[in-house]
Amino acid sequence: MSLKSTEGLHVVQRSFIAVAVIGAMLLVGCGSSEETTQQEQPGEPLGAAQEKPKQDKPMDQALTSFIGEKPAAQPAASTRKDSVVAPPAPDLDKQIDELRTENTSLKQKIVKLEQDNRTLNARIAENDAALAAEKERADKAEEALKAAPPAAAAPVAAAAAAPAMSAEKSSASMSSYEDALKAFNSRRYDEALKMLQAMLTTGVPEDLADNCTYWMGESYYAKKKYKDAAAHFEDVMKFKNSEKKGDAEFMLAQSYERLGNKVKAKEAYEKVVKDFPLNKHVKRAKERWAKL
Repeated sequence: MSLKSTEGLHVVQRSFIAVAVIGAMLLVGCGSSEETTQQEQPGEPLGAAQEKPKQDKPMDQALTSFIGEKPAAQPAASTRKDSVVAPPAPDLDKQIDELRTENTSLKQKIVKLEQDNRTLNARIAENDAALAAEKERADKAEEALKAAPPAAAAPVAAAAAAPAMSAEKSSASMSSYEDALKAFNSRRYDEALKMLQAMLTTGVPEDLADNCTYWMGESYYAKKKYKDAAAHFEDVMKFKNSEKKGDAEFMLAQSYERLGNKVKAKEAYEKVVKDFPLNKHVKRAKERWAKL
């Protein structure tokens, strides 16, 4: 059979099926009209029509035979979200160790800054004291020259020469003293101790001897030789007049505290607060006194 004949048969088949479907639809329509007419008849119970068994619609059967069965519905995808995995807990022990290390480093820096601050403040105060002493001596020498009578010119000249020699010696002592402080600031504590001890051995003015003794105590304290440091700070307190007594009393308390002698440390802190209320270490002395 040729291709055209086959296509013709297919067309005829499709036309026949379409006519069958249309006829089925008409039959269904007529059946529905009859049922409606029967339900509307008077005297017939309302529930009678509802009790009739339901029949499959010929239209649905025809469409099913023509089109085919509907594909089964695909199951809905699960909408449940996977549980989120929580991140691992941080290593708290490691963080605590790091914080402790950082805290120790900060404490060491604070101690160093406090030491540098004490050194700087002491040097400024000592320089001011030295300048004031030199100016006072110069003013006294000038007044002595003006007040001397002309006949006593020679003796006055000799007397003026003596203060000049004393001032020269004092200037040399101050130069050595500054060199010793430079060694201390550079953490060359042994060198500073030798220089300061040499000054005390050869002899220095009394207003400088107490300072040399004090800085020897500071040098021993920096070397952690707290017993030697305490001895020198106590020597400073023996001077009749000294601007270093307040600082020496505070450092004496610090030395006692490092030695574990809390009783003497507390007594020294108390003296700083009561006997030297204007000292720069009073605030810290109060804090340490309250904790001991």
